[in-house]
Parts: sequence; C-alpha cells; structure tokens
Amino acid sequence: MIPSRSIPFLLRLLVATALLYGIVRWIAPPADLLAAAAAAEPRWLLLAAALTPIGLVLQWWKWRRLVRAGLPRIGERDILSSLFAGFGLGLLTPGRLGELGRGAGWSGDRLRAMMLAGADRLVSSVVTLVAGVGCALYTVPAAWVVWAVLAVLAVGVSLRRFRGTARFASLLSALADVSRAAWVGNIVAAIVFNMLFFVQMFCLLRATGPLSVDAVIAIPIMFALKTLLPISLMDLGVREGAAIAVLGSVGVAAATAVQASLMLFGLNVLAPGLAGLLVLFLNTRATHLPTSTQRVEFAHVR
Repeated sequence: MIPSRSIPFLLRLLVATALLYGIVRWIAPPADLLAAAAAAEPRWLLLAAALTPIGLVLQWWKWRRLVRAGLPRIGERDILSSLFAGFGLGLLTPGRLGELGRGAGWSGDRLRAMMLAGADRLVSSVVTLVAGVGCALYTVPAAWVVWAVLAVLAVGVSLRRFRGTARFASLLSALADVSRAAWVGNIVAAIVFNMLFFVQMFCLLRATGPLSVDAVIAIPIMFALKTLLPISLMDLGVREGAAIAVLGSVGVAAATAVQASLMLFGLNVLAPGLAGLLVLFLNTRATHLPTSTQRVEFAHVR
C-alpha cells in the first residue's frame, strides 16, 4: 500500500511525466529538439551558463539578508548550506516548495526558518508575477481583467487558508523582527534575479536565431504563467507547456521554446538541486557519524 505522504509526490510526478510525454509525442519530437540544440550558437549558450553562478550569488545574498535579520545566531556557513539544502529539497517537490525546508536542520528555529524561506520565495514569486502582468498588459491591454480575477482568487484562497490560524500568527511574529532595510535588500535582489532569469531565457532562445520584440516581452509572461501553476514535479512539463503557449503565440518554434526551457531547467534547477542533494547527504552523514570522542570510547569498549 502506498503511504499517504507519497501520494502528492506521485501525483506531481505523474503530471510531469504526462505533460512531457504529450509535448515530445505530439508537439516537439526528440528529433526536432536535437536539431534545435545542434543549431544553437555556443556563445549564447555559454553566456546563459555564465549567468547561473551570478544567480546563485543573488539567491544567497537575498536569503542571507532575511536570516541575518530574523535569526542572527545562524552562522554564515549554515546560511550557505541551508540554501543548497533547499535547492535539493526543491528538486523533489512541486513548484520547488521543498525550498521552504532550508532551515530544517536548525534545531529550535525550524518554524521561523520556514517562515523566512516562505517570505523569500513569496517575494521572488510576486516579482515574477508583477513582471508577467506588466508585459501581458503591454501586449494585450484587455488581459488586465483576467489577471485581476486571478489575483483576487489567489489572495482569497491564501487568506481563507491561513487567516486565524497559528501558522499565520507565527508567520507575522517571525517576520516582525526583519528590518525594513533587509526587506528592501531582499526585494531589490529578487528584482535583479528575475531580470537575470529573463536574460538567460533570452540567450537560450537567441542561440537558435534572432528574436522579435514581442518574443522578448513574452518571456516574463511565460514565467508568470508557470508560477501560477505549481502542479508538477520540479515544474517539468508546466514550464515547457507555458513556453510553447506563450512564446509560440509570438512566432517562436515549439522545438526552440522547449529546448530553451529544458536547458534553463538544467542550469537553474537541476544543477543546483543536485549540488543541494549532495549537501543534504553530507550533512546527514556528518550527523550520524560518531565524533572523535565517541570513536575513542568505542575503541575502549572493544
């Protein structure tokens, strides 16, 4: 019998698998994806890859701003380790929600760390949505009605779920200690990080040929749509489907949109996630290994 805790994971895995299968089966066959990748100019791919370390530094800096303000006792090494641990956990969860567990190893501060991680993630998501809405309004002014309805629904669901609960009260108390300067720094870093993300996608698309202005404007809309639909494991299938739907409407070939989306996933999700899983493994191993004093005691017992 499947444990109840595994059901959400399996459902998201099923969604990701079904979406990817449908895309490569009927929209962008593997042969077309390989042809698009082979035709890509290396200089644009290298530029996109070179932006990944910068993005990691930005994520570390904005996370550090919140932790230093809300949990000053946490050391610099633990902050960096927690960031990569979050990447690893996010690799296994829909919408990378596992990143909320960055501070799972901080005994006594886990709830507050989760709230800070949630706030950090929320700020970045809001920036993504605002950028996407702005570009959507510029492209199709009448679309403001749709976005307004979605915003009202999202706020309503959030308030209904959290208002009046102990978690909501804990969230407010955890965030009350964060200074205005820390929030401003986090928001500015989130804006720069989103811009860098958009530039990476532009580079990956530009590698296969020139892009129209409409295609450039559509990039933030794609990410906003993906952010609104955290229904699959690691956003696989959803990200590619959003790329096909949004970028395809402005003339980008499906194979180009999908291969760029998958490359972006590899650079910004898969690679940091694998590094994060390694960090989690090493931390777990260090926790379970006996200390030098314990090893001496064991030797005396033998």
